[in-house]
Amino acid sequence: MDSKNTTETLDLHSLNIAGLMDNQLALAAQIHVMQAALATAILHHPERTTLLTTFRQYMLQSKQSAPQLAERMEALEAGMIALLGGDTH
Repeated sequence: MDSKNTTETLDLHSLNIAGLMDNQLALAAQIHVMQAALATAILHHPERTTLLTTFRQYMLQSKQSAPQLAERMEALEAGMIALLGGDTH
């Protein structure tokens, strides 16, 4: 591979990496907006205890179906349980 080919390949990979980073930031922003909307809905929901039970069941299924992500889900799950009042029930 000559120097020009190497440089072009490097430039292409750099553009691809920059695009992936932009996509990751956009997804992170979408998740934060969705979390804020969900928190707003939960805080005003009259059946938070029922939601907590259902949430725990879904989280168990989620962690079982994606064990490689289970550890990363733990902190997010704890935050949602606290939001639903799980620490007090």
